[in-house]
Amino acid sequence: MHGAGTKPDITKNRPYSAILDITRLTSRVGRGPLTGVDRVELAYLDWCLSGTEPLYGLARISGGHVVLDRVGLQDFRARLLGQRPWGSRDIRARLGVKTPKARGQAESDLRRLAVTRSGPNTLLNLPVTDGVYFSTGHSNLNKVSLSGAREAGLNVVTLVHDFIPLDWPQFQREGTVQRFEEKMLAVARHSDLIIANSADTECRARYYFDQWDANPCYVTSHLGIAPCDENIPISGNNRPYFVTIGTIEPRKNHGLLLDVWDQFESELPEDQVPALHIVGQRGWKNEETFKRLDLWRGKCWLHEHNDMDDPALRQLLAGSHGLLFPTIAEGFGLPSLEAAQMGIPVLCGDLAIHREVMGDYPVYADLQDIYLWKKTILEQAKQRQKDLVHAHKAKKPKIPTWSDHFDAVNAAVTKLL
Repeated sequence: MHGAGTKPDITKNRPYSAILDITRLTSRVGRGPLTGVDRVELAYLDWCLSGTEPLYGLARISGGHVVLDRVGLQDFRARLLGQRPWGSRDIRARLGVKTPKARGQAESDLRRLAVTRSGPNTLLNLPVTDGVYFSTGHSNLNKVSLSGAREAGLNVVTLVHDFIPLDWPQFQREGTVQRFEEKMLAVARHSDLIIANSADTECRARYYFDQWDANPCYVTSHLGIAPCDENIPISGNNRPYFVTIGTIEPRKNHGLLLDVWDQFESELPEDQVPALHIVGQRGWKNEETFKRLDLWRGKCWLHEHNDMDDPALRQLLAGSHGLLFPTIAEGFGLPSLEAAQMGIPVLCGDLAIHREVMGDYPVYADLQDIYLWKKTILEQAKQRQKDLVHAHKAKKPKIPTWSDHFDAVNAAVTKLL
């Protein structure tokens, strides 16, 4: 998700040396707002920087690997968040015709900031030989990095977000399933500890890793939600509106919502159709949905936001009559928890992960039951938005914090060491 920011609240100090993989964040430079997985890696960066023990960052970039020290990581973070500009592209980036300009600038800065570098097929001269190598972004999961860190004397700790490519291969781009399986095989064989973002994810990890005769340690720790401003002003928009958040890809199931609104338009006067705000970039294998969005462009009730920043998203969500989350499969579901934190109603499918983290807070609706989705949306649209939010704030689920998450991780890592 785009989301509320990731700076962790107070947590226990990290009592061990660490190398944090920042490959995912590096790869996202110039590609719009950070997604949910990106924000998790950023939260780990903030947490690691908050401690005093030795800390380094590792990134796989064009041509090999770079290692940054604490000062280099602080500089990288400042540039990532727009607090400092990226530098100019070096010769390697200018010659790399397949490297987008923004990413080329980022990789050039990483090369300039690096305290040590190595080629693509090996990790050399890691600056710490005990402690932990954290990989949290699903982007650098291979034998070179994981086994290389182990051979250097580090304990390998990998955060697994989901197994959606293996569980739902029909929703994936060509080649994705095989690449994902190769990544998870490397994780299974070369990790000492698996951090699962939910009990559901740990269950899936054990299922697959047992088949591969791998037996790492496990800890389940829900991802944290940063505290939010309870007093976000609500706009005076007279038309009730709903928000859905996520990349427009098949498993996010935007087609269900378009079916619902198609019926609204045929059954209701135009001024009574609630508005639908779709927040997220267009993804893959969703041509029919893209065609419908293009066909309906200009409809007064349809708004597509491909590049909305975090403050604008929170403002939009705060004034809505609800978050619609018809996803067919989800690893954790940050958008729904962030909406719940604000007291915004959530309408979603009955998935195990939603039950695990939100309990009875949402309205659960069968993803095949368009009538129930229509009925619930219209009922909420007819209520005053302030009354809806007030009622839902009274029954908010327990919102996990980053402090909770990192305390559990610290305990598991300390036991491992």
